[in-house]
Amino acid sequence: MLDLSLPPSVTVSPTLVGVSILTDDGVTVQVSLPRPRGLHDMPQAEVAARAKRLAQAALITAFKSLETV
Repeated sequence: MLDLSLPPSVTVSPTLVGVSILTDDGVTVQVSLPRPRGLHDMPQAEVAARAKRLAQAALITAFKSLETV
């Protein structure tokens, strides 16, 4: 995996995109997303930007799910 050293940290592999976030409380949250077909020709920086948006949406959904538990 190639670490793009973006805040949050984004790693891009041929099949996965990982987004890792360190919270103010010192907790690391990692979201792993499958790298969709068709993104192989896209620049890694653009893949990382899309992954951050998808990770944000996933974290919001997870937060809402945890509220009901």
